[in-house]
Amino acid sequence: MHTSLVVDDDLSSLEIISEYISSQSNIKLIKTFSDPLLALKEIKKLTKPIDILFIDIEMPMMNGIELAKLIKHKARILIFTTAHTKYAFDSYELKADGYLLKPFSSSKFSQTLKTILSETKNYLYQKTERDFVILKSKDQKTKFIKTHLKDIIAIESQNKEIKIYTSDEIIFAYNSLSHILKLIEHIDNFVQIHKSYIVSQNHIKGIERKYVLLSNNLKIPIGRTYKKFYDLFF
Repeated sequence: MHTSLVVDDDLSSLEIISEYISSQSNIKLIKTFSDPLLALKEIKKLTKPIDILFIDIEMPMMNGIELAKLIKHKARILIFTTAHTKYAFDSYELKADGYLLKPFSSSKFSQTLKTILSETKNYLYQKTERDFVILKSKDQKTKFIKTHLKDIIAIESQNKEIKIYTSDEIIFAYNSLSHILKLIEHIDNFVQIHKSYIVSQNHIKGIERKYVLLSNNLKIPIGRTYKKFYDLFF
């Protein structure tokens, strides 16, 4: 079952998309938002990426393109819904998975989802079978490093690179935190506690005020927008 969220300032559109989703046996609607700023606040708190995110483009205060840039890493599949074709290029630039032009029918909605999900099916199956990630080393540009997920203690974002703390070493790799989140989203053990940090719950030694203490004695701050992390333990 795929989880989904919908962001659209038009209440009638929210209702229609919600009905379309309810007709899909393999998709569960978690929540809808009519306020893009509230959506931004709530979605940024998610400790685990949502499967499918539907976003309208023309909205007050913040349009869908701006919103998607900030929360795209929180969704495995991004689908824009809009009444205007002029945003097609912007959605392409953001590497959106789908683009539904309003008004769209239930059959068009179903066919779009069927196509997108079938294209990602094999990739997702392979990913859930893996207990490791393969990353390009920063130190040796031609070298790729295989790292077992059970050995990862924490992952730190450093500009366009990441720093991976493992049980045996520290690995510097060319990657982004958002891409790593997608690679490990099938493992419930990992949780993002700060905009720059992901930690393994298996390696949490303790929690001290606004910090997490890890098995390698690393002390990592808990970001203000990641307070839901406390719900895992208290």
